[in-house]
Amino acid sequence: MPAIDAGISAATGGTCLGAAGVLYVADRLPWINRFAAKIRGPQIQVLLVLTASIGLVSTPAGRLINEATTAVDGFVDDLAGQWTGFGIMFALALAAVLWLLSDFMTGVQTRTLLLAAVAPPLTVMIPGTLGQAIATGLGFIATQVGSLVMWLMGG
Repeated sequence: MPAIDAGISAATGGTCLGAAGVLYVADRLPWINRFAAKIRGPQIQVLLVLTASIGLVSTPAGRLINEATTAVDGFVDDLAGQWTGFGIMFALALAAVLWLLSDFMTGVQTRTLLLAAVAPPLTVMIPGTLGQAIATGLGFIATQVGSLVMWLMGG
């Protein structure tokens, strides 16, 4: 089942990223941008990019990122302190998520799309068990979104 879940996650990520790209281009066309404003096109783009990033991070690559970060953190523990890597990555991930939420509520900018793409990998880079738990949770979300999309398409 893990291979199937990873495939669904990767397919969800690719599909969402493609749809976000189409909406991004459509939002800049003069005859479509009024319609895009009515359906909240920029917010939908952020959600699609966030889902794409979650889908791609929840593949085995996300687990490898977490394991590599945990290994580096273990190596640096002797030099910088036991909780340094955890604290730094947790602070960066929390700042990215809070900034993303703030931008999402006040007005979507290009920075918001970049934050949506970066926030899930930053959360997976939290070393240790917490980072692994977050990766598992993100994988569950991506699998559920992928299953919903398949169900909506009659699959």
